[in-house]
Formats: sequence, structure tokens, C-alpha cells
Amino acid sequence: MSNPSLGGLGRDFYLIQLAAFLNAVGTRCGQFAIAWWVLGKTADPVAFASYVAVATLADVLARAVFGWLGDQYDRHRLLVGCYIISATMTLVLACLGTLDLYLPWVIGSCLAISGVTIGIRDPIQMSLTPTLVAAHRISDAVRLRSIVGSSSALMGPLAAGILLGPLGVLGTLWLNSLAVMVALALIVLVRAPAASHSPGTTRQMSYLATWYTRTREGFTALYRVKPEWNLSLLAFIVNFSLYPLFAVLFPVLINRYFSQDLWLIAVTEGAFALGLLAGSLFLVKRANERCGRPYVVFGGLLLVGLAMFGCGLFSQFFHVKPGWFAGVTVPLLFIAGIGLVMVTVNTSTVRMLATPDNYRNRIGSATSFVSGMVIPFGALFGGAFSETLGVGYAMAALGLLIILASLPCMFSGVLVRVLSMGDEQIKNIYKDFYPDAFPD
Repeated sequence: MSNPSLGGLGRDFYLIQLAAFLNAVGTRCGQFAIAWWVLGKTADPVAFASYVAVATLADVLARAVFGWLGDQYDRHRLLVGCYIISATMTLVLACLGTLDLYLPWVIGSCLAISGVTIGIRDPIQMSLTPTLVAAHRISDAVRLRSIVGSSSALMGPLAAGILLGPLGVLGTLWLNSLAVMVALALIVLVRAPAASHSPGTTRQMSYLATWYTRTREGFTALYRVKPEWNLSLLAFIVNFSLYPLFAVLFPVLINRYFSQDLWLIAVTEGAFALGLLAGSLFLVKRANERCGRPYVVFGGLLLVGLAMFGCGLFSQFFHVKPGWFAGVTVPLLFIAGIGLVMVTVNTSTVRMLATPDNYRNRIGSATSFVSGMVIPFGALFGGAFSETLGVGYAMAALGLLIILASLPCMFSGVLVRVLSMGDEQIKNIYKDFYPDAFPD
């Protein structure tokens, strides 16, 4: 049983989480500042959207291309390198803003490079956790990571809205640089134990051969480990359905019916983030203790799907007044946030504990790639669904898709078996269950 407190997880783990929080909030503020700058220069939303697409695509592709690095080289050094590059890119953008040099190719390159560093850094921060935290506290560590993620998602837009007024674009860009540099200093202070990698094989192969071999091994292992493959496909469907909700469907719906009430965007996104935070703080842990991990994971999926389905149906009838719309959608989105964190905390815990250390980064990166590559397509399909079905029915259809996708997983004996194991039992269990997936 995990300690009920989030204390005692180790100085180095807390440093990484604080650095991640500062970096996420600072980056979010920087994104808003760049949006204001680009829109002020071009008055073209498509121009800014293209920058966002470049950064997102770079992040997703980096998880596939560079996911093997964390299993081959020192993870702490890679993490420091990623933060150095991120800090450099934020400084370049701040300098461009100060000099009033709007150079689209430079801005796009900086955002793309930052996206690559995120794609390398995030799986490493996850795979470092079992080396910094005792096995029986991994679940608590994942909850704290989720708290940090949901808190930064909540605080980022709020901080940007507060800072852009008095500081303007330039002040916000420089503050973003400062936050990332402080995060870098915190990462440097981390004392992570060196992992026992076997670089001998790498020295005998070219970089390209090493990249191909290690990347192929990661995706092959993911496919052969059936519980992770099932979960990655499920995450694929969830991302496909959930991403358009906030990126496309709610903005379109609010613009169509409540064009003068833009506060609804902040309220709906905030409700979802608060659900993530509440679930991370205490609800997931209590649900696990009372119901068991399998029921919590599948129950969380149903909550997300049903909440989206309800938002879609109710929005057909409660779009006359903004108060009615908020009164219906805010509770449902809060529930959806809780449901999503019920899934992510438990599946991340299982992945970190059950995967052998020398494959943990590749498995995590491959999973992120499989589930994340659908995000741009989800936005496009969300827009197409809203045109053909109407926004409300598009939401309902995507919510129903999550429900239908979760049903086969509920009857997957191997997935239920793995999710049912305790934290001590599950450690490195994938190596025992699927030895062919991990040849080295």
C-alpha cells in the first residue's frame, strides 16, 4: 500500500518536478506572447497555427526518432542538454522580440527545436522516476507528476493572461526565458544514479545503424507486450477524440452561440484542469484502494466518454444563455478530467514498474508516438465532424467512440491481469511475461 502522503519521494525527484512545472508554465506564457506578437504582425491566425503545428509535429516525431537515447546514454546528462537547448531557444525568441525582428523561419526553427527537446525530455523524466523513487512509492510519484502537469495546465493560461497586460509581449518572453533558466539550474542540481547501459554495441555501429536498431527494438517490444500495445491503441483513440474537444469543437461552439462570452473558453478548460488536479491529489488513490486498479482504469475511460457524450447532447439544448451552458458543461468536464487522470496515473505506474530499465525510455517514447501522432488528424476530423454532424453531435460521436474503444480492453484477460498486480509484484514483470520482447 502506498504512503498516503506525497512526501518522502526524494530531493532529486522533487527538483525534476519543480523544474518541469516552471518550464511548462513559462513555455505556456511564451506561447501566448508569441501568439500576440505573430498576430500583431500578420493579423493571420493561420500563420500562428502553422507555428503550433510545427512545434507539435516536432515533439511527436522526436519521441519516435530519439526515444532510444534515454536507454543508451546517461539520462541526466541528456536531460540537462535538453534544458540548455530549451533555454537557448527562449533567449533567441526574446532577443528577436526585443529587436522587433519578425523572421518567420527563425521563429519556426526555434519552436521546432524546442518541440524536439520536449519529445526527448518528457520520456526521460518519466523513465528516471524508478531510479529516484522506491518501488512501493511509484504510484505516489506518478500522482505527483500528474498534479504538476495539471497545475501547470491550469496556471499557464492564467499566468499568461495576467502577465501580458502589464509586461507586454517582450516582458512575457523574457520572463519565460528566466523561468526556463531557473528550471535548468534545478535540473543541474539533480543527482541521478547512472544507469548500467551497454555502449559496446553502439561503438561498433554507426549512429544511423544504432538509431534504426534501437528504435525498431522499442516499437517491436511495444507490439509484443500486449498490455502496452492495447493501452497505446486505446490512448490513440482517446487523443483522437479528446484533443478536438478543446482545440476545435468548444471554440467553434462558443464562437457560434456566445461570441461575446469568451470567458466560457477559460471556464471550460479550467474545469477540465481542475478535474485533473482533484483526481491526482486524492481521488485516484482512494479509488484504487477501494475498487482496484482495473476497475479504476476502465471506469475512468467510461467517465471521459460519457462526459463528452453528455456535453455533446446537452449543448444542443442549453446554448441559449451562457450561464446555462456553463452550468451543464463545467461539471461534465470536471468529471472528464477526473476520469482521464484515473487512466493516466495507473497506466503510467504500470508501465514504469513493469518495463525493464533498459527498455523503459523506448517503450514510453513509442507509446507517446503512437498515441500522439493522431492529434493533428483528430483536429482535422473534429472540424469535419462539426461540419457534417453539427458541433454537439460531433462531441457526442467522439465520446461514444471512446466508450466503444474501451469495451474490448475490459475483456482483455492479460491486461486485467497486469493491472490487478500490486506495485511490488509488477516490477519488471513484462520481462517474465514477454521474454521475446526484450532480447538484450
